Amino acid sequence: MATNPVDTTFVVNASGVAAGGVWPHFKFLVDGVAVGQATVNSTSAGRFSFTTKVAPDVAHKIQIVYDNDWLASDKSGMYRDLIVKSVEVNGKTVASTNSAVSYAAEGQGTLSGREILSWSGSLDFNMSKDMFAGATGTPTTPTTPTTPTTGTTPIVVNAHGNAAGGVNAHFKVMVDGKVIGEATAGTAAKDFTFNANVSADAAHKVQIQYDNDAVVNGADRNLYVNKITIGGHAVAPTDSIVSIDKGALDGKDVVAGQQGIWWNGTMEVKADKSWFAGSTSTPTTPVTKPALSVSDVTVTEPTGTKSTGGIQGFLHTEGNQIVDAAGNTVRLTGVNWFGGEGYNYVPAGLWADSYQGHLEKMKSVGFNVIRLTMSDEMFDSAAVTNGIDYSKNPDLMGLTRLQVYDKVIDYAGKLGMKVILDHHRNDGGAGTNEHGLWYSTRYPESKMIENWKMLAKHYAGNETVIGADLHNEPSVTATWGGSAATDWASAAERIGNAIQTVNKDWLLFVEGTEWSSTLAGAQSRPIEFDVPNKLVYSPHAYGQSVYNFSWLQDPNYPNNLPAQYDSMWGYLYKNNTAPILLGEWGGLFNSSAEQTWGKSLAKYLNGDWNLDGKSDIAAGDKGMSWTFWAWTPESGDVGGVLMDDYKTVNQTKVDIFKTAMGGAVFDTDNGSTTPNTVNATFTVKLSAASSSAVTVDYATVDGTAKAGSDYTATSGKLTFAAGETAKTVTVKVLSDSVTEGNETFGLKISNPTAATIADATGTGTIVDASAAKAAAASLSSADLLSYTVNAANDTATLGDASTATVSSHDASATDLSYATLGVNYHELHVTDTSLAHAA
Repeated sequence: MATNPVDTTFVVNASGVAAGGVWPHFKFLVDGVAVGQATVNSTSAGRFSFTTKVAPDVAHKIQIVYDNDWLASDKSGMYRDLIVKSVEVNGKTVASTNSAVSYAAEGQGTLSGREILSWSGSLDFNMSKDMFAGATGTPTTPTTPTTPTTGTTPIVVNAHGNAAGGVNAHFKVMVDGKVIGEATAGTAAKDFTFNANVSADAAHKVQIQYDNDAVVNGADRNLYVNKITIGGHAVAPTDSIVSIDKGALDGKDVVAGQQGIWWNGTMEVKADKSWFAGSTSTPTTPVTKPALSVSDVTVTEPTGTKSTGGIQGFLHTEGNQIVDAAGNTVRLTGVNWFGGEGYNYVPAGLWADSYQGHLEKMKSVGFNVIRLTMSDEMFDSAAVTNGIDYSKNPDLMGLTRLQVYDKVIDYAGKLGMKVILDHHRNDGGAGTNEHGLWYSTRYPESKMIENWKMLAKHYAGNETVIGADLHNEPSVTATWGGSAATDWASAAERIGNAIQTVNKDWLLFVEGTEWSSTLAGAQSRPIEFDVPNKLVYSPHAYGQSVYNFSWLQDPNYPNNLPAQYDSMWGYLYKNNTAPILLGEWGGLFNSSAEQTWGKSLAKYLNGDWNLDGKSDIAAGDKGMSWTFWAWTPESGDVGGVLMDDYKTVNQTKVDIFKTAMGGAVFDTDNGSTTPNTVNATFTVKLSAASSSAVTVDYATVDGTAKAGSDYTATSGKLTFAAGETAKTVTVKVLSDSVTEGNETFGLKISNPTAATIADATGTGTIVDASAAKAAAASLSSADLLSYTVNAANDTATLGDASTATVSSHDASATDLSYATLGVNYHELHVTDTSLAHAA
């Protein structure tokens, strides 16, 4: 048995969660000796290799020492974690959950092996000697291969890409690892043709290797492979014979095929031997069968939604009630989803689940509104810095921070939920502004107003976004009146009035001073905005988890609470001055005293002023609105509705806040918004009529467009009767309010009877409505030299003598909208519809 040490490579499969702008760091030790170190700078799993000499046929101890755990101490705190999946050595893999693994965590003692390291400490792998067995055995003498017959086979790659730094995606095409050509993709899909001189009558691996992935100034370079055609056989990137090997082409990080390649990696097609020219096998005489193919289709994304039930349109106030556009009294009962104000600049928890998954779970527990936090610093860069697992959120890849918010808000609207935007901080970080005011040297009030006006204009007309929480928890030095430098009441009016110059639809939520615990100053100095009936006061209240306030120690607790909250902010509701939305309340609720506080506050919010279990508010009125703190569990002092696994809801908390939902509008009221739709119609064709029936299955497949948010998934079976050569499949494309560029999805056919498949996948392209509108707005006199409108037959003759059909016409109107041959849109203002005009 060999005893001399030999070079041995260990591979650590790890990912991480950043906090405070810093990623997790670890040292790698073998038998107590440091071999190397690494910083894990991605939420997606990566491979970290370390090579050192170890004795073979001997057991060894491997240690991964996590050394920079961090957790913010305030209620908006973020945490840093190291996530270790496994360690590989000599072709063998040991999972972090293996019984031979232990975790010596600081302050926790020795724990069993696990993937998530939530404390600094050492993850120890006690590897047995068989993991290091020396190589033995005599290799067999290979037989001399026969010279294969070769032939030239065309390989066509249809692809496009996203550019970054002025450079688009580059790729090589290989067969069995040998490069046969290379190309750089453009922004429009294009066929790239390569010729492979390879062995005939043999299966081969056709490989497309993307090799220049990068993010430059927030722009993410990606490669999109739409179709691969090998010897005339079309393959979709999502077919079962397609896979992607992330990083090096080593067979270790293989995932199922998909259209978009977000990382350097290799798409591999396991091609059948019959696809390669010059086959030497003797084929049987085939029965001639017609071939099936699917057309491509392009549609322009529709806009707008239809509301049914629930909260209708924008909101206003009547006394202490919030009222929707249909005249219904509304109670908002929701949750805070923080993260945008912090160091990730996007909502928290996107490393653990998709944004759709988070929103669906919020709705499932009964929330109808989300208070979505942000900071001014969020808008300083278009980049998305970290905090997103793109394998769970692929449609967020390459988006700016605001575009991520657009996606979240759009899906919330589709679920029938509303959103309140909350200016939580000036600088990115955790908790409230350290200086206690609503501005800073870096972000003066003028910059804050500029950002608010940008958002108010950006979301104008979007009925999902119902209002602005002007600033979170003025504290320490902020006053209600007094010096202009500290007078929050006057500042709130300036900010709110500025918003109303560009958006008069929003509710404006004004918090109190002393961390918004009190609005007592509003009694003598109320807030007034230029547009009336839009003011909602928004205090905050916490229990024992945050601080053991004097009123929580009163001998008459909890019966003293109504009078306490009356004096601080409840009087505004009771006097019919304005509605109240309690912007933050919550706790750990792991003590009976705090559970009593939560249940008592819930009664008070419902209108039970003396906690006797009966409502004291007027018939038909609804209680105070509220948003619970918080959704995800990183908040250091109160935790979240979600527990640490980001999957399980804390039932104790649910049971408490559910009691405060009386009179709210829920999904059970069928409150939702329905997207407008447009039909994308694919044509499935037979190359020739058949004398017998032909059937084929069809199903939609995701590309950059996703089922449920961009289109409605469709599947089924087509039957061609004898003599028929064409059938259609209609897919409904859904409206949204997100500017996200053109997107694609596919319609795939499979399992034919009495036919073959020539082209298995049709590509559906959804032209972004916002982009089309912007393109239309950019038309100049160079686009149309002249035109003549014929009102009688709804046509327009252009300066180049081509004719466009007018898409809408009213003989009495002075505006005619028409499409210029399907390329651009333009609006004509005409007073004489028979007159020729120069553009």
